[in-house]
Amino acid sequence: MRKAVPLAFLISTFCLSGQTLKAVEFWEPAETHAVIIGVTRWEADLTKYPRRHRKDEELRDLLVELGTPGEQIALLLDSEATLANIRQAIESTLAATNSDSTLLVYYAGHGWRVGDDFCFANYDVVLGKKNRKTNWTVSELAEMVHNKFNGKLAVFLGDCCHSGGMRLAVEKLGERNIPSFSLTSSTEAKTSTGNWTFTQCVLDAFSGLPLMDTNRDGAITLGELNTEVSNAMLHLERQQSDFYSNGTGNDLVICRTDEKLVDSENLKFPLGSYVKVKDRFGRVVAASENESQEYEVAFFTYAQKKVRRYDESEIQPSQRELKKSTLEQQSNCKVKWRGQWHPAVVIREANDRWFIHYVNDDDSWDEWVGSRRIRFPNQRESRTRRHRMRHTQRRSGDVRGRHNQRDQKKIP
Repeated sequence: MRKAVPLAFLISTFCLSGQTLKAVEFWEPAETHAVIIGVTRWEADLTKYPRRHRKDEELRDLLVELGTPGEQIALLLDSEATLANIRQAIESTLAATNSDSTLLVYYAGHGWRVGDDFCFANYDVVLGKKNRKTNWTVSELAEMVHNKFNGKLAVFLGDCCHSGGMRLAVEKLGERNIPSFSLTSSTEAKTSTGNWTFTQCVLDAFSGLPLMDTNRDGAITLGELNTEVSNAMLHLERQQSDFYSNGTGNDLVICRTDEKLVDSENLKFPLGSYVKVKDRFGRVVAASENESQEYEVAFFTYAQKKVRRYDESEIQPSQRELKKSTLEQQSNCKVKWRGQWHPAVVIREANDRWFIHYVNDDDSWDEWVGSRRIRFPNQRESRTRRHRMRHTQRRSGDVRGRHNQRDQKKIP
């Protein structure tokens, strides 16, 4: 039977006030306070996500299974995650903490950058000019935690675009010398996949999955979790995760498990390695050392793992790399999303609409857009040239020119 010690609740491996405290083996559930926010649909016109097998609920259930009192976990899903409810949940959670408490804040949904801040979309967020007054921001979270958290450790987990912005909360708590860290699916500058890959990695670590214990010493540490998240997001989603800490160490024990994997030197693809099979990327989770040399490979779908068996000859090592910024040079247009223009590539066109792929993002963000949201190279220059032409024609009274200008407006 595993001895699970959730990451957010280990407080004794940190360096605080110049004193290094020894790691504890067991977790005290009464000292844990968590806020879990998961939004898959909004009142605003934002892309919705399927509700099946949602991992935010699994996170809450796992914490309860591990011993966290249910009344100390605030769970806000979809229509429950209004701005008022989020503020109230965080306020009441912080008020319940004491000097021995640990805080966990988790968000999954949509995120975007607003200047130097980051918006994590609440259910009732209003887009457009009223966005700044109706959205939940990381700076607000950071300020509340900084002013009202009374405990020893804070953990921030984000599974959304620009979730790396959670580091603002870590930086703010650093002013009070409170150990904290953020672990997120993407950096503050990048978008994120629509899949639950990141959260699944967190669940695997919290539940003590032996595969996460990469050095096979019977303990899953923060450093191992960070590496595991980084590798999973790279090989399965081709994106970069983010980790930022203040006062925490990589040797912080997340979970202990009695089951240890035994690696064999005869395996061409070691347990836990990422591989490519028939244009799909997955992870080796088991292997048989018979003459046929078969491997079990786990693939991540939207919210599930599916395991398939393959012969060694069907498998190749994953050589996936992060998408380079130079890919932007290959874009042939820019597409407007949430008020900002992003480089994209037109895949096909039909009826004055364009199906596009955002460079540096995965295929889950591909979409159809109309003429108001797409801009092609030299389009702005063409508009400026036509404006100057029209101004010159008006001054000269060139009627023929004005008719030509009217025809030019039909050009996209």
